[in-house]
Amino acid sequence: MRVITKVIITGIVLALLGGTNAVAQERVEQERVFPRTGIHGKDLLDRLTLSGYGTVNYQNYLTKERDPYLKDRLDQERFALYLKLRFTDRIRMSSEIEFEHGGTGATMEFDALEEAGEYEMEIEQGGEVKLEHLYLDFLTHEMANLRVGRFKLHMGLASSLDRPNKYFTVLRPEGEDAMIPLGWYETGVMLFGGFFHNRLTYELAVSSGLDSSGFSSRNWVKRGYQTRFEMPVAEALAYSLRMDYHFGRLGESFVGFSAYAGNTNPNRPRYDMENVKGWLKVAGAHLAVNEGNWRFHSSLLWGDLQNSDNISFKNAHLSKHLNAKRTAVGKQALSVSAELGYNVLPLINRETKQRLYPFVRYDYYDTMFRTSGDVIKLDMWSRSVITAGLNWMITPGLVAKAQYTDRTYGDNYIDPVSKQDMGHKTKERELLVGLGFSF
Repeated sequence: MRVITKVIITGIVLALLGGTNAVAQERVEQERVFPRTGIHGKDLLDRLTLSGYGTVNYQNYLTKERDPYLKDRLDQERFALYLKLRFTDRIRMSSEIEFEHGGTGATMEFDALEEAGEYEMEIEQGGEVKLEHLYLDFLTHEMANLRVGRFKLHMGLASSLDRPNKYFTVLRPEGEDAMIPLGWYETGVMLFGGFFHNRLTYELAVSSGLDSSGFSSRNWVKRGYQTRFEMPVAEALAYSLRMDYHFGRLGESFVGFSAYAGNTNPNRPRYDMENVKGWLKVAGAHLAVNEGNWRFHSSLLWGDLQNSDNISFKNAHLSKHLNAKRTAVGKQALSVSAELGYNVLPLINRETKQRLYPFVRYDYYDTMFRTSGDVIKLDMWSRSVITAGLNWMITPGLVAKAQYTDRTYGDNYIDPVSKQDMGHKTKERELLVGLGFSF
């Protein structure tokens, strides 16, 4: 890992040196464009870019063998706003604010009747409002640029196809979402660039890492994402690499891989595993094809956690106030997915600009694919999912979705009343509809 760190530091120095002359040439012009009091008026509007997306979904559980207490849901899943500012042609700022499940809020009121004249605090909304990313890009050369701040780690395929008009399912792909943070943002420095006119792109980053106290059976390392405390712990940094080769007529098709490595034990809230290594390694390969009326997406994601049995033992004795699952952690996790869709509207009307994609999808994922030590492998976390549905793209930025999902768990169904084995695999069947937009 020291070699990777040296490579990134060397790249940063070269990137900064490469941009010194260009920045100096612009300095006189910038003094004219940017008054000392800041950017004003029309000039500010010309340098700002606003974009975003949002989704609203309905989820109906047709069968509930795994969890009989599940209830149907109608959810404002998310609304994300991207604000970008161009300081110069070579220095740019990017930010994202995301409202999940309607945002969050609390109010206080004076109740003279039911509370005997006392003040009453109410939670008005149980969602989240988050500043997902905030970073500066220093653009020095096509092949080597610098990003500093809080940015997204593009692990897997779902992190790149994150807008609702880019993926078929109503909810984001569940295999990757079960293993790792799907919206994975960390603070650090990144080198990024491209070769062969950006046909081959890369991202190489050193950033804050995960905290092993949040790992669990159901979601492997996902809950180790450091959001529980005011500031992330940075006792151990993480290293990540992403490479993609872009091809096709529109440049929207790509194939590539991603890799991540970081020691997760030093980032625990307490010094309870400082002498035990907890290196997390995640690797993935992906393919996205968007050519003509065809769309095909496929992803493979695999991960390995060092000393997962020791981490499981320590997590079982964590404080309840930490809001950790305290369940056993698998040594390895695996997710495989593939989906195929075809736009059928040209078969009916060649002149229409709308698109209608019937699609099918298969997911297999197991967050306890392998275990170590005394940790027992639980078959219930091995899941196979078959999905079929429709995407109607009313305009390029507006899509209506519907899907039927059949999910099978690896263990047999146990009747919750009689506690008897019913002799078949546990099932969940769902019907989902949604509306998404992107601008």
